[in-house]
Amino acid sequence: MWHHHGILAVWREDFASAAELLARARTEFRAQGCLDAAYECRVKSAIAHAYGGEVAADEACGEVEAAARAHKESSLHGMALLARALPARRADAPADAIAHARAAIARLHPFQDWWDVAMCVEVIAWSTQDAPRRAARLLGVLHMLRESLGGRLGSAPFMRAQHLRFEAPVRKALPAAFDREFRRGARASVDEAMAYVLDDAAGAPGLTQRESQVAELVAEGLTNKDIAARLTIAQRTAENHVERILDKLGFTSRTQLAVWTYEQRDEPAGS
Repeated sequence: MWHHHGILAVWREDFASAAELLARARTEFRAQGCLDAAYECRVKSAIAHAYGGEVAADEACGEVEAAARAHKESSLHGMALLARALPARRADAPADAIAHARAAIARLHPFQDWWDVAMCVEVIAWSTQDAPRRAARLLGVLHMLRESLGGRLGSAPFMRAQHLRFEAPVRKALPAAFDREFRRGARASVDEAMAYVLDDAAGAPGLTQRESQVAELVAEGLTNKDIAARLTIAQRTAENHVERILDKLGFTSRTQLAVWTYEQRDEPAGS
C-alpha cells in the first residue's frame, strides 16, 4: 500500500511525501522478508529525492548497488545507477550523468525495462545540450520509446514541463534541422536506438558500416553501377543499399544524402 501511495506522490510532484511513503514501504517489506522489494523502495526513494532537487543519493545508491552485486540483481543495479544519474545532471555534471545513465541502460535493456531505459535516455539527452544535433536524435529515440509504452512516460505534469524546458534550446540551436534529426531517432529500431545511445561516436541511428560506405560514395557522385564496381557487389545490391539509406534517413533524393554526408564530415565528434 505505501509503495503505491509513494509512486502516486511522485506523480503529484510531492517528492518529500513520496520519499517518506517509500521509506515506510521499505520498512514494511523488510519486516515481511521481501528484501528485493525493500531495496527497490530504497532506490525509488532516492529517485524521488533527485526529482525534488536533492543531489545526495550516494548512501542509498551505494547500499542498493552492494546488495545488487551480492545477489547478481542486474535490474536493481540499473535502477540505482539511474538514481545516481538524475542528481548528477542537476549538479551540472553531464559527463557523470551520461556515464551513470549508460551503465544503467546496459543493465536494464536485457530485461526490456523500457520505462526506466527511457528515463535514462532522457537524462542523456538533457546532458547533451552542447551537441544539439545528437540531442535532437536522442529526443527522437525517447519519443519512439514513449510511444512503445503507449505514451504514458512523461505524462506527469512536472515531467512534461522539464521535457519542454530542455527541448526548447535544442530546437532553437537547430532551427532547420531539428525535425530531421528527431525523425532519425524516432525511426530507429530499439536495437539500433540503444546502439546509438550507448555510442559516443555514433552517426545516424541505423546506418551499418556498409551503408556508411555507400553514403560516402553517393556523396562522391558515383552511380549505383559505379558503387557496385567499387565495392565488388552486384548493381542491384548497391541499389538496395541506397534505397534503405534514403528510407532510414527520411530522404527522397541522392542530393539530400550527399549534402547530409558532407554535413556529417564537418560536424564535431559526438554532436
